[in-house]
Amino acid sequence: MKKIILMAILLSLSLYSGSLSSDQITRMVNKIKKERVGITLLKLESTVNPFVLTKKEENLTKELKPIIPKIVIEPVYHLDAILNNAVFINKKWYKRGNRLGIYKVGHISKTSVTLKSSDGSKILSLKKKKFIKLH
Repeated sequence: MKKIILMAILLSLSLYSGSLSSDQITRMVNKIKKERVGITLLKLESTVNPFVLTKKEENLTKELKPIIPKIVIEPVYHLDAILNNAVFINKKWYKRGNRLGIYKVGHISKTSVTLKSSDGSKILSLKKKKFIKLH
C-alpha cells in the first residue's frame, strides 16, 4: 500500500514539474535579475525611529507595574507507615480528618492514604511493603 501511494506521489510530481515552459522560467529569472531601487539615504534619515518611546508611551510604561506571579512550592509528602487508622507522613503521625498543610487526611487503606483539599486530592502510597508479624 505504501509503495502505491509513493508511486502516485512521484507520478503526480513528475507531471506537475513539466508544467513550466523554458520561456516562463527565462522570464522569471529576468525579473529577479532586474536591479531593485531601494530607499534613498535622505529619506531614510528623515524617518522616525520606531524603537524610541514617545512621551505618551513613556508615561504608560511608568504607570504599568510589572505583574509578578505568586509561586507556591508544595512540600513533598512521604508516607512511611500505616498503623491502626493512623498514618506516618514526614515523621509525624496523623489520623483521619487531621490537617497536613493545605490537605486534610482522608481515606486510609492498608497501603495508601488520600489527602484532600479544595484544589483536588492526592494519593500517597507506601514505597516498601513492610509487614510486621506479631506472635
